[in-house]
Amino acid sequence: MLRVEDIHTYYGASHILQGVSLEVGEGEVVALLGRNGAGKTTTLRSVIGLTPPKRGRILFKEKEITGARPHAMARLGLSYMPESRGIFPSLSVQENLTLVEGRRKGPWTLAGVYELFPRLRERRENGGAQLSGGEQQMLAIARSLLLNPELLILDEPTEGLAPIVVRDIRERLRLVKESGMTILLVEQNFRFATRLADRVYVLGKGAIQWSGTAQEIIADETVQQTWLGV
Repeated sequence: MLRVEDIHTYYGASHILQGVSLEVGEGEVVALLGRNGAGKTTTLRSVIGLTPPKRGRILFKEKEITGARPHAMARLGLSYMPESRGIFPSLSVQENLTLVEGRRKGPWTLAGVYELFPRLRERRENGGAQLSGGEQQMLAIARSLLLNPELLILDEPTEGLAPIVVRDIRERLRLVKESGMTILLVEQNFRFATRLADRVYVLGKGAIQWSGTAQEIIADETVQQTWLGV
C-alpha cells in the first residue's frame, strides 16, 4: 500500500534522512523503531507531506505522492496522528470529533469510535483541556479513525502514559488492526510496538539499519542493544 524509496529529508542544512526505504502492505501493522533523534518522526512527516523529501519517492497504492500537501493526503486516505495529538483544547470531545466526521466515506462513525473508546462517550461534553493524557490520546486516535483512512499513521501513541493506560490503548489498537486497518506506527515502547506490529524497521543515523518480523527482533538482543538500547 505504501512504498518509501530512498528518501532524503533535510531540516535546513541538516541531512536527517539519508536514504530511507520501507514498505507497508495492505492490512499490515508496521512499526518504525529507533532511539530519540533517529529520524522516526521526520519519516512520518516526509510521508504525510509536512517535511517533503528532497530526493527519493513516496508511493501510495502505486501512485506517487512525494511532496503532496497534507490535505491532499487526507483525501487520498492517509490519516496522521502527530506526537503532539493536535486536539482542540477549547472544544468538547464531541466537537473535536464532529469536525472530521463524514469528511471521507467509510466504516468508522461517531457511534463506532464511541464504542471503541467508551470513556470518550462518558466525557463527550468535556473540553479537550479537561481530559487526562490518556483520554486526550484516545480522542486523537478516534479523530484519526473518523477520517476513514486506508492507512493510519501514528506517532508515539503511548508517550507519557501510565502503564495501565498503555495496555488499554494497545487493546483498542488491536481491535482496530483486527478490523483490517493498515497502520504505520512510530513508538518508543518496544513491548507495545512488537506486540502490535507484524513487521518492524529499525532506524538509526538517518537510515534503516534492520528490518524483519516482530518475533525476529524480540529474539535479536544484539539489534535491540545496538540500535534501541533495550
